[in-house]
Amino acid sequence: MNSSPGVILKSRFVMPSNDEYQDFISYIDRDAAKVNEKIVFEENDSFSVFYQYMDYMGDEKKQGALFSSTEDIINAEQKTSLKDLFQQAQENGSPLWQDVISFDNTWLQKYGLMDESGQVNEVQMKNTVRAAVNEMLKAENMMDSAVWSAAIHYNTDNLHVHIATVEPIPTRVKKWTKNLETGKWEEQVRAKRKQCSLDKMKSKVANLIMDRTKELNLVTDLIRGSVNLKKEKGIDLSTHRQTKKLFRKALQQLPSDRSQWRYGYQSIDEARPYIDQIVDIYLERYYKNEMKDLHILLDEEVEVMREKYGEGSKYQNYKQTKLDDLKKRMGNAVLTEMRAYQKEADHRLYELSKSQRKYQAPMYRQNLQVSKRLNHALNNLNYRLRKTYHDFKKERNLDEFDRMLDGYDR
Repeated sequence: MNSSPGVILKSRFVMPSNDEYQDFISYIDRDAAKVNEKIVFEENDSFSVFYQYMDYMGDEKKQGALFSSTEDIINAEQKTSLKDLFQQAQENGSPLWQDVISFDNTWLQKYGLMDESGQVNEVQMKNTVRAAVNEMLKAENMMDSAVWSAAIHYNTDNLHVHIATVEPIPTRVKKWTKNLETGKWEEQVRAKRKQCSLDKMKSKVANLIMDRTKELNLVTDLIRGSVNLKKEKGIDLSTHRQTKKLFRKALQQLPSDRSQWRYGYQSIDEARPYIDQIVDIYLERYYKNEMKDLHILLDEEVEVMREKYGEGSKYQNYKQTKLDDLKKRMGNAVLTEMRAYQKEADHRLYELSKSQRKYQAPMYRQNLQVSKRLNHALNNLNYRLRKTYHDFKKERNLDEFDRMLDGYDR
């Protein structure tokens, strides 16, 4: 089994005062033959903006055409315009961001983007890169201000794409930074991008290439069908004796301060086992088949993540993290209903006169917990648990795993 990740993203930036920035601009519209004559670079510096750009400009066999957000092939006139925008960005203090997306060729072949001869479907690859860059720019609030260009490189064993991005008119905040070359403090545009923005960029590439839409939509279809089925059956937790018993026991163990009634709080440790049992009963009785399907799908996605990001990533934690998230959401749904139930109970007790309160409070609380109001609370709990469960499932599909991958493989 190939343990190499299907996609690797490496990112860095250079500031306007860096020579690499100007070198990049100078050669944007230079004739390839002239570039070949003047290449000067440190061969071991494989991440040099200048080296990488010169390398593909100087050897047509190693690169596809320069492309952008709107153009599949940037012609000579467009290169001049692009150069002007990069020059404007440098003059205005914009960083030059460089991203290198590397692919495992076997992985690309498996998902149809590369044939056995090594020929890449460049149309699909360019559209994938565009979607990924847009994802990053949206996360960094640069969708309307950034300009970028990219090229597909064939000069290594595995295909990779180089992307260069600038802001002709910078919109990012500025900060004071010490120039290591001059020793002077300078006000510079903030260049560092958020890690989650880069994670979204990488996961967008992987998801589009692997096209998990069909598998993810399967979850939604299963759940939507089950919702209609459960409504027809008329779920009623209030008829479940064990649920009533657990509901009362949990209430007895909860702290008097209802603001502490949150599933993750230590203050509800004594009540949590009863809450978990209520959730387990609900899922086992009304979503048994769906939960089996969920476990299968989560196992599949764990394998997909291993394939995307390799053995060194934290894909092993993914399934348990998602199941813990579901348990927490369902637990909070139970606590929300308990909070509403206890609030009503306390309000009714408060309305009693002082003399009544003194002698009737203990009996009142006891009777209330076995009254119709308890049945009403449990009926409300049906709705809360069902809605929480489906919100959890819906979120998994709408995000195309982008937000779910945040926090993994960092």
